[in-house]
Amino acid sequence: MSEINVKFVSDEALAMIKGNLNLFTDIVKDNSSTSEEFKDRLPERAFVEKKYVIEDFSLKVSDDGDYSKVDLENAITLYEHLKDLPKHVLGDERFWLWIILDKGYAAANQAMPVTSGKNVIKDHWLYGQGRRRGLMFGVLTRAFYRVALTRDEKLDDPYELTRFATENYLRYREFTWRAYSNNEIIVIGALKAEKAAIEKYGDDIEKIPDYYPEIAKAVSKLGSVMLLDFMSEDYITEKVGEYIDLLAEKNSIV
Repeated sequence: MSEINVKFVSDEALAMIKGNLNLFTDIVKDNSSTSEEFKDRLPERAFVEKKYVIEDFSLKVSDDGDYSKVDLENAITLYEHLKDLPKHVLGDERFWLWIILDKGYAAANQAMPVTSGKNVIKDHWLYGQGRRRGLMFGVLTRAFYRVALTRDEKLDDPYELTRFATENYLRYREFTWRAYSNNEIIVIGALKAEKAAIEKYGDDIEKIPDYYPEIAKAVSKLGSVMLLDFMSEDYITEKVGEYIDLLAEKNSIV
């Protein structure tokens, strides 16, 4: 594909959307596959071109409406095309709103249909609950960061843990609610322990009540003893593995 310049939704357009969430929600409900009606309602100068250049891309939708069939591929596509952009671009809601409206509108709507009111646009297209939550819960940002925080070049398949996390969101999602959510060493270390536990105990290990929330809490407790930022990936894997062994013993899983 050809190269394109990154764009931001203009401040004027962003303010219009935020001030008319009900209107734009209704537009999306009636136009789930194309963003033309949405963009037609925006001011004339709705997008601002930036100097950053990326390879053009498109996101897929599933023919039968089951977004899980294309979720992994789309997440990797987002990561591979956007990973080299500066952090201040990747953290800006104006950038991600452009991505939704120009590159992934149909995919975003299939992943999270806008059917239940204005909060979908407010909280999952924009940063309605703050920047960190916006990044981790945004309809497309969460896919990008799921890859960014689980991709491991040390593995034969760098996306092995990404695939593992995507197969069951609970394996990864609990970490996104924590203060350490942007630390890939912690996330990768814990996921490796979770994956090893399934290989050791089988699928029954995941049936322990509150299994994944308990693992996330255990990682937080490690941080109360030692700064998480100074822990190695191997240390995280070891300690999470030991905690899972305790959970398995407590719940008579052998």
